[in-house]
Amino acid sequence: MSDYDYGNARLRAMKSRLLSRHELKVLAETGSLQGLIAALTKTAYQKSIEAALTRSTGMNCIDEALHNDLINTVGKISSFYSEEAAARTAIFFRAYDIYNLKTILRGLSKNVSSSEVIAVLLPVGELKIGMLRELTRLNNPREAIDLMASQSLPFVQPLLKLRAEHRGADVFEMELALDQWHFHQAKQFLRSGSESAESLSYALALEADVTNLLTVLRFVHDPRERDVLREKMGSEDIAPLFIEAGRIPIETLSTASKQDSISSAVDSFSGTTFESALRAGLEVHSRSSRLSDIEKQLRHYRLQRLACLIQKDPLGIGVVLGYAALKINEVGNIRWIAQGINLDLKADAIQAELEVVS
Repeated sequence: MSDYDYGNARLRAMKSRLLSRHELKVLAETGSLQGLIAALTKTAYQKSIEAALTRSTGMNCIDEALHNDLINTVGKISSFYSEEAAARTAIFFRAYDIYNLKTILRGLSKNVSSSEVIAVLLPVGELKIGMLRELTRLNNPREAIDLMASQSLPFVQPLLKLRAEHRGADVFEMELALDQWHFHQAKQFLRSGSESAESLSYALALEADVTNLLTVLRFVHDPRERDVLREKMGSEDIAPLFIEAGRIPIETLSTASKQDSISSAVDSFSGTTFESALRAGLEVHSRSSRLSDIEKQLRHYRLQRLACLIQKDPLGIGVVLGYAALKINEVGNIRWIAQGINLDLKADAIQAELEVVS
């Protein structure tokens, strides 16, 4: 019996409860937050909504219910697996630990309240809510690093290294150090694995490529970013910002980052698997001048690629990667529907912005 058999069977059952395109359309047509809440009680979100209703109403109720449902649903996936499958799943979920730490460090640097930071964390990885809550209550990033060091948490390694090499490093540099360490550790794990891990390797490379592409586009879109980079790192060269775990060569990324227009930068990626998504985003960007339009196309491409892994790797970690992507996307869709209704947008306008896998 494969290490993935039991867990993947559970996830397929959970996937069957994800909302269809039609069900999302019905939610978008409810017309009021009260109507949306009532409609959600007839879905798999019933328990989360009913629990949230005992403490809040309206948008607060929906936000709390969606946040808790995502944590409870995605957070239990790791428990479905053992041995090699558990180790690979842990590597995948480490991305959420990195996200949580980056959020906490950013919050501490800006004196954001502990409750506000905790509300956006996703404690589904190795770092449990108790430790995360303790970190949010500290006074500054340095204290957070010291606490993690005292607990011998692996995530502190890149931060201690950065502090030794650059005393006074800011949160931007800390976030970069965490990202690069995470992808490096994941690559090391994959090299030492006893079995093929093509799906996980592909997903990590996909994430690195999308991150790198967004970095390139941000710098080309707003040349002032180079001034900020020079202030922070003493150079306008953005190559040190790239994650080397991707499949787009660093040289290609660097060349694209030096272009004087978004269209020229996109041309640099002709022939890559991202070309169609980038050109689709560029077409909309040419009318709106919003970088978010290209980002949306890249996010959609990533979602489609990860969802496809469920069929391509039905006996392996592909089911984990695909389900997690679809679940997180669904929560994002419902949150957008709630926001759209709260802004009195028409149902058609809300539906037009939903991210649905074709």
